[in-house]
Amino acid sequence: MTTQAEILGLIDRMKRDHGTAVVFITHDMAVVAQMADRVVVMRNGRKIEESLVEDIFANPEENYTKSLLNAVPRLGSTQNPVPKIKECAPLLRVSGLTTRYAVTSGLLRRVSAQVHAVEDVSFSLHPGETLALVGESGCGKSTVGRSVLRLEEPLRGQVHLGETDLLSLSGEGLRRMRREMQMIFQDPFSSLDPRMKISAQLTEPMRNFCIGTAETRAQKVADLLDRVHLPRAFLDRYPHELSGGQRQRAAIARALALDPKLIVADEALSALDVSVQARVLDLLQDLQRDLGIAYLFISHDMAVVERISHRVAVMYLGRIVEIGPRAAVFERPQHAYTKALLSAVPVPDPKQRKKTVPDYKPVPSPLHDLNYEPDPNRYEEVAPGHRVLVSECGY
Repeated sequence: MTTQAEILGLIDRMKRDHGTAVVFITHDMAVVAQMADRVVVMRNGRKIEESLVEDIFANPEENYTKSLLNAVPRLGSTQNPVPKIKECAPLLRVSGLTTRYAVTSGLLRRVSAQVHAVEDVSFSLHPGETLALVGESGCGKSTVGRSVLRLEEPLRGQVHLGETDLLSLSGEGLRRMRREMQMIFQDPFSSLDPRMKISAQLTEPMRNFCIGTAETRAQKVADLLDRVHLPRAFLDRYPHELSGGQRQRAAIARALALDPKLIVADEALSALDVSVQARVLDLLQDLQRDLGIAYLFISHDMAVVERISHRVAVMYLGRIVEIGPRAAVFERPQHAYTKALLSAVPVPDPKQRKKTVPDYKPVPSPLHDLNYEPDPNRYEEVAPGHRVLVSECGY
């Protein structure tokens, strides 16, 4: 959000200083409210409505425009009921997770430095709960999700799924645990195989683990499509024959094929327009209520995070700088970076445009030499379950 606010401010300044005309193409209606003078609404390749931005938001004429505006997530408008989790043990426990990437140089490609992508990250996640990891691009939130699933190898730390230490597993032991944890990627067009029909892609995880017979797998796949509200006729289609929202629903169905306990959703909604995004959000929440799935929800969209999360962890420069219940983080943010993130959220109302660009601090480089070893993270508990980083993090 901070990076977005800076870019929008630069474009606006260029427009004012140089008289530059801007055609701004986006599905983010909050950005439209902040940037546009006039708005053209398109659907199925046609222009269906055009007007001044104030008129579009105050008095939309077309039903599609009205549905777009009604689907826009707004801070403080919708919240996911908090599940009763005190009676059960955590499903996922992460402690001291640290992931670094080697940087090589010279003709012999020797390791000369390290990128400290994730530094001493700790959190827990209960069954049926959603923990959102938020922060700007490059803060390490996606690396946390990939490290938890062992798609990236951490340098050190502990990751327990139930009673199993995931970082101690290898080979067949790790493969068996992959039934319990799945991932929904940001771009379903890239994560789905373009050469395989949807039926084959949903069946493949069950075949890999020798689950059921051909008949029971076919019935399971049909049930999965029903659960994600896709017609069964889509089983014979290829990914390119589906829309973006339909592809993401197919990706969700594939993640559910093995009945996992944990799903890591990495920017799973960022490529979708607001109307499709709202339907996929409702789907994820319905699946969580029905199946008790735990979500590690990675996003930079604070309004979406407020809608789906139960707890929020704010990341900056590879560290969690603030973690706590959703209401506490959004209504009573304590860390300076959390406050900056929330202040940067665009308001979907042209009457509440931000006139100036906030003065954000540049992000320090996470690149350090091989001898650099930062101090462990230290937190202060400002309220029950609400902790704030007190050690130095560069912000």
